[in-house]
Amino acid sequence: MQTSISPDITIREVVSKHPGSERVFGAHGLPCAGCHVSTRETIRQGALVHHLDLDALLADLNRFIADGTVPPPRERPAHPTNATGPQRQQKPGIEHIVAIMSGKGGVGKSLVTGLLAVALQRQGLRVGILDADITGPSMARLFGVSARPYEGEDRKPHPPATPSGIQIMSMNLLTDKETDAVIWRGPMVSRAIQQFYTDLEWGKLDYLFIDLPPGTSDAPLTVLQALPVSGVVLVTTPQGLATMIVSKAIKLVQQLHASIIGIVENMSYYTDPETGKRHELFGPSKGVELVVESGAPLLAQLPIDTSLTALCDSGRIEEYQSSDYNTLATNFTKVLPALAHT
Repeated sequence: MQTSISPDITIREVVSKHPGSERVFGAHGLPCAGCHVSTRETIRQGALVHHLDLDALLADLNRFIADGTVPPPRERPAHPTNATGPQRQQKPGIEHIVAIMSGKGGVGKSLVTGLLAVALQRQGLRVGILDADITGPSMARLFGVSARPYEGEDRKPHPPATPSGIQIMSMNLLTDKETDAVIWRGPMVSRAIQQFYTDLEWGKLDYLFIDLPPGTSDAPLTVLQALPVSGVVLVTTPQGLATMIVSKAIKLVQQLHASIIGIVENMSYYTDPETGKRHELFGPSKGVELVVESGAPLLAQLPIDTSLTALCDSGRIEEYQSSDYNTLATNFTKVLPALAHT
């Protein structure tokens, strides 16, 4: 059969010209169809890096164009189950837990956590944030929350809420001053994270985001092994050093058999407001490398935005709006149906 689609055109061209064809790519196990990588990766390149049958993919794409047929998902290697692992405690009322992780410090995990929580809250979903960075918490400042947990009518401790209604718990809400140092060893940090989850009455939440600290040690292990995490979002920057360390986080998540649902590249570029020229301050994007390694889509490439910095410093992240933020929100929303079945 003569193909009408060249293997050397970009994936994005196919998806743009033939809406719905991303389901064909998805059935073959190609996660790039809905992310930024698809703007520069060809069908041939995508098939190569994901070890796919190029001829079968092209045949199914042409069949979809001809009559709208979407093939069934191809068989994937089964992951080992967690049946023999540690018992994960399911908190009644919390439907899904999404961990935000990097391995690298200073890449903007808290920022991405906050932006994703705001995005879902704007869609009418019930959202909470657990700040698991016990010794370096910043979530309370981002949202302008200073109230301590309070005792509800049920006589249980409840986390305070942000102006838009996002429930939030951070260690800074328990210290006398937000600048007070929390000088704890690993076991105490792990215990505090578990208590934030189990002892607080979160009520009914569609999604609980957990903002993890840097590294691949106590806090990430506690969250990924003890809590029923639906998926992990990894945050990086274009800097080669960050990419290398995020790769370590990918390996941790894979070794624990958790799902990586997306990559966010923060500080991807800066646009000069006077000239409109785009500057890649940390070098060219390395998102493709992490997409290939993780098998997860690139959800967004976020710029350095001074207006966002000002809003975060003043505790008003919920007021932020931008086209890049909308891209992040839209692409993350696309993974929610898959998360709903975990």
